[in-house]
Amino acid sequence: MFYGRLSACVMGTAAALAIAIPLRADQEFTKEQIDAVASQTTVVIAQGLQKGDIESGQEWNPGSGVIVARSGKTYYVLTALHVVRTREVVYGVRTSDGEVHFVDDVKTDDNIHPFGSEDKQRGKIIQGFDLAIVKFESDRKYAIAPIGHSNQTRKGEQVFVSGWPNPDDQSARRVREFSPGTLTAIVTPPSADGGYSLLYDNQTRRGMSGGPVFNGKAELIGIHGRGRAQKDVYCIDPDLSANNSCGMQTIHFISQAEAERLQLKFNFQPVAPEVIAAGMANKPRADTIDDIYKAFTFDLPSLLRDGPSGGCGAILLDDSCKER
Repeated sequence: MFYGRLSACVMGTAAALAIAIPLRADQEFTKEQIDAVASQTTVVIAQGLQKGDIESGQEWNPGSGVIVARSGKTYYVLTALHVVRTREVVYGVRTSDGEVHFVDDVKTDDNIHPFGSEDKQRGKIIQGFDLAIVKFESDRKYAIAPIGHSNQTRKGEQVFVSGWPNPDDQSARRVREFSPGTLTAIVTPPSADGGYSLLYDNQTRRGMSGGPVFNGKAELIGIHGRGRAQKDVYCIDPDLSANNSCGMQTIHFISQAEAERLQLKFNFQPVAPEVIAAGMANKPRADTIDDIYKAFTFDLPSLLRDGPSGGCGAILLDDSCKER
């Protein structure tokens, strides 16, 4: 389990968390610059496939996530709990370089840490927060999303949602979407179902759940969880949800992480210019998956038999796993 003392940059009670996050000058970025940060830090999360799964009609619902911490070779991805609701399977995390890292939840249960639970008596109601941390191992260097003061975000501010929507025709090609919009409401206290508190008018689609919500400073302030209300399925309130998507604030995630004594080192520094430059240069490769089914096809028996609890292991565009 990845438990222990929380990083010194996040200390004290939940009330002190806002003080613990360093204050910095207000620096607004362009939409293109924020998109570049999102491109480097947004990931795809999906269950591993075996050959024939898609052809046999197996249900498969990939989601999104964002890299929020690193410790040595271990990376931590924040996503929505419902993206990884199925346990005792192998997941894959696809990063901006096109690599897919497998996450073994069969042999071990310490690679996925939920911050809530689904109420089996009430269907899909989530007690606690619709949030989870997924960890993977890699020798490569990936950008960490900078975390901002979500509790200082105000109604009317511009926000941006990044994620990997499912195409309407369920084609194999996937393209990351970056959706601008406006924060329309902040609900206090968070909803009893999933801990939602952010409402925004950004256009979102299925598959973007778990993706990051950025403010105008390219800081992570929330995790997207649900789209606009559909019939009796809505977030927080049916009227508010009619024209809004919704998410959970990062301040609540940090509070939960501190309460559960997770050992995570967050990024509270301003966005580095090299992250923006890399994001702009790498966008064509980072933001397109030519064949997502092939990308997430794993030799699951071999991984479970021989593989460690994370690392390189996917068959990605016919490029077998190489020693790094």
